[in-house]
Amino acid sequence: MSISLVIMVLAIFYLIIRMKDLRGNIDMLCERFPLTEDMRKQASDTILSLNERMAVLNQKAQAINDVMNEVRGLKNLFIMPKGAGGAGERILEKTLHDVLSNDMYQAQYKLSAGTVDFVIKFKENIVPLDSKLSSENFNKMLGAADDNAKRAFWKVFTNDVKKRIDETSKYILPHEKTTDFALMYIPSESIYYESFIRDKQFGDDNPLMDYAIRKKVYPVSPQTIYPYLVTIVQGMKALKIEENAKDILGKVSGLRNDFERFKIIYTIIINHIKDAYNKHDSDAQSSMAKLDQHISSLEQKSS
Repeated sequence: MSISLVIMVLAIFYLIIRMKDLRGNIDMLCERFPLTEDMRKQASDTILSLNERMAVLNQKAQAINDVMNEVRGLKNLFIMPKGAGGAGERILEKTLHDVLSNDMYQAQYKLSAGTVDFVIKFKENIVPLDSKLSSENFNKMLGAADDNAKRAFWKVFTNDVKKRIDETSKYILPHEKTTDFALMYIPSESIYYESFIRDKQFGDDNPLMDYAIRKKVYPVSPQTIYPYLVTIVQGMKALKIEENAKDILGKVSGLRNDFERFKIIYTIIINHIKDAYNKHDSDAQSSMAKLDQHISSLEQKSS
């Protein structure tokens, strides 16, 4: 509750007490000094008017109190409860299960640098995906009473996030067939927004996104991870299409080679047939000429 609200509530209570004292004093005056009917009516109207105004002030104070309660409730939405990291990891696994097939990701994958929460399999490579949450100093920043305290907790919080980025970047191991980047999953939308979306904090530039990019770590949240996963799925489909196209081209190339071999054999066979035909035609013409000569010779002898 703000200081101004406390002062207003105290003022209302003070007025209520003073109203009671005023009524008591008026009653004492009425006993000691007889009042005319007009004076009584005027005093009664005045007290009635004050009571109505006090009622209005009470309603406004209650309305302000309700608003403050709503503001506190809204602030609590940004405060991450303890144990939210484990819940975020389970939500991440559910998201992967919904978007990717079971053979496209693996949990608790062991690398030389440690065990990463998940890897996404992309052809022969893997994409490291680690769930990270730094909420303690973030919650302290939200609960701080003044801007100086908030600024101090923000600086500590940025150091916490940088450490989480460093921890995620250690899983970038191309010699172990990882990609040259990693994904860092932030299970809280509010922490993700304050850390990587807002350009400025307390008048200063927010350095966290630039730091993450330099480390080749790409932060994602429950809402923003879907485009990354869909992109990976589409990429896998494109790779499969490319592999199928290469397979088809390979088969077409093999068919072309078979056709060329068949063409050579066919040409040889045709040539043999032509040679056989030409030889047969030549022999047949020669035999027919000889036969014609023999017939002619026999005809001459018989005549």
